[in-house]
Amino acid sequence: MKLKDWLKVNRKFFLERDLRYLMRNLYPQVPSFYFELDSCLDGDKLAYLDRVKSLYIKGMPLAYILGKEEFFGLEFIISQDCFIPRKETELIVEKAIKLIKEHSFKYILDLGCGCANIAISIKKNVESEDVIIFASDISYKALCIAKKNLSLHSLDIPLIRADLLAGFKKASLDMIVANPPYVEERYIYGSLLYEPRIALQASERGLFFIKKILLEAHYYLKEKGYLILEIASYHKDYLEEFVVNLKTYQFVEWIKDYSNLFRGLILRVRKYG
Repeated sequence: MKLKDWLKVNRKFFLERDLRYLMRNLYPQVPSFYFELDSCLDGDKLAYLDRVKSLYIKGMPLAYILGKEEFFGLEFIISQDCFIPRKETELIVEKAIKLIKEHSFKYILDLGCGCANIAISIKKNVESEDVIIFASDISYKALCIAKKNLSLHSLDIPLIRADLLAGFKKASLDMIVANPPYVEERYIYGSLLYEPRIALQASERGLFFIKKILLEAHYYLKEKGYLILEIASYHKDYLEEFVVNLKTYQFVEWIKDYSNLFRGLILRVRKYG
């Protein structure tokens, strides 16, 4: 069977982005799989594609099937022990990199790092040896995946097992970047069932961890340090009021995603009113 014939039959089962990523993994040496449309699939390639398709149509995310995912132009090792990096989170990373460069920040924390995609992407793009990034997570298994990714990208980033900010020195960080769990249990279905609950689910309508970070982060940030949080768009109004009532942060920016939905929040510490 030729690749074009397999695609004709099976293309309908895949999201286009996933199909393209699958093809890039099948033919990593060519600039586009379109150059291989007339090539014949040998037994190994055909068996591989059939296995991927079988798992994919059951709902398993392609990242878990392949054991890898792209983020911020980099490739990351992925397993079901960690959350799959999302395209929207790249917008959070872009903002973080810009602020780090503008303010010459030195001490950065990727809080709840998972596979360490945020920490690694920042470190690879700030272009400064002076920037020291820490990556923390409560999950030992997620930190094991993070360690593999640090090795993959030849980086030395301290990995810390901690429950949020426990154990960090107060007033020591220039920036905290976090993509905390913020999904309500009722929204966890379909492909999300394959991802670790600890990285997804939060009580209090999805706000438990975000609120906890907001209540604690200013103690660990230097005066005028920055907190960048990924959020669910429907939390925006509540969080706006919550932050105003805290009186410990200044609003810097609301980040919108590719669908023009609110996806992130940038705050600056205002410890003394």
